[in-house]
Amino acid sequence: MALTASPYGLRPVQLLGGLPFAGAIRSYLLSANTNKPFYFGDPVGLSGGNPTALVASPTTAISANSPIGVFMGAEWQDPVRGFVNSQWFPANGILSGATQVRFKILDFPGVIWKIQASGPVTVDKVGMNVQLLGSSIGTGNSATGDSSVAADAAAAVTATFALRIVGFPNQPNSLIGDAFTDLLVVWNQGVHRFQNPTGL
Repeated sequence: MALTASPYGLRPVQLLGGLPFAGAIRSYLLSANTNKPFYFGDPVGLSGGNPTALVASPTTAISANSPIGVFMGAEWQDPVRGFVNSQWFPANGILSGATQVRFKILDFPGVIWKIQASGPVTVDKVGMNVQLLGSSIGTGNSATGDSSVAADAAAAVTATFALRIVGFPNQPNSLIGDAFTDLLVVWNQGVHRFQNPTGL
């Protein structure tokens, strides 16, 4: 059961409407150095045409902090190791000599994601909105490459919150109302950059 705080970022489950997730991602060039690492399951924004790490839970206000999708890995040419294909990309990777860096981003707005909450969430919260837990953004495990991003368990009807709860995973080790409940969520309308009519 989800009785231990062990957040794992955003994990794709399926598409809205019940369609299976087929593993499709898009490749984004990273040409500017970033001083933050990226982990598998991290939400990713866009700044000057380059993927950028989020600095807070996104809202419906468009900015570089507005997600274009979720980081699924990276590939690059390393000056020592040659071609690298990895679940995470280190901070200041370009300053360290990485070239031809491409991020693999799942950028489809209609994905249902699994994410662990920071506390218990009950069934009456389905349809409400939650934020990403601020202290978890930008954290991860460099040994596994996995993100540590979690959802704030404080669900509300606040229209600007990042994620909409659509349900709970149907799996034996995760029950509704667990101490750190696993959630199924989608991007709230207007939060994902491709669903916001404002260009930036």
